[in-house]
Amino acid sequence: MSGEQEDKQEATARSPELPAARPQAQDQAAAAEAVTLPYAQYEELKALAGERDEYLRRLQRAVADYQNLQKRVEKFRQSAREVLTCSLAQEILPVADGLALALEAAAQVEGAESIAEGLRLVEKSFYSALEKLGVRPLEAVGRPFDPHYHEAAAQEQADGVAPNTVIREVKKGFVMGDVVIRPSQVVVASGAAGLSPAEADGPLSEETAPDEGPEQGGAAGPDEWPA
Repeated sequence: MSGEQEDKQEATARSPELPAARPQAQDQAAAAEAVTLPYAQYEELKALAGERDEYLRRLQRAVADYQNLQKRVEKFRQSAREVLTCSLAQEILPVADGLALALEAAAQVEGAESIAEGLRLVEKSFYSALEKLGVRPLEAVGRPFDPHYHEAAAQEQADGVAPNTVIREVKKGFVMGDVVIRPSQVVVASGAAGLSPAEADGPLSEETAPDEGPEQGGAAGPDEWPA
């Protein structure tokens, strides 16, 4: 018999022994999974697991508290910025009033077109700066009188205009978001002839309007209108 045939017989004789190794490996894995601990060690591990869970809960609460604190700080900063911006706007809004008066005066002077144009450019730049701060002017003319945004300076008869409609703006008002920095001072259309504001249709109700309306063609002062 040649050497090659002997090697084949030897390999064939050893092959039945291979499956026996698999059950042994499975037994070792099962033994590793089913570890038996003394009762004292089990209680110690159980206590450590409880401590781990408690530390995890504390960490989660600390993270949530920190996130809430960040939100409160940001809200406080935003509120502080709004208060400072409103305070600054109230100080510089008279500049807008002065520019408006200067434009009116320039319009009545012959040959002052260039001056009026320069004033308009300055006014445009001023309003642009206010807009960057979040401050914008109120649009009042042609809108119903609203005591939240308007302050009545006078009341006049106006043909073809609904009662309690703003027909002219005396001083421009400004808002920042929902906050009214300064209400618009306006002239309001009165009701039909012989009717007082309380009897005319409009925002003024019988409870807020004066008992006796101004005479026809007269002017109602701010104290006669709702605040």
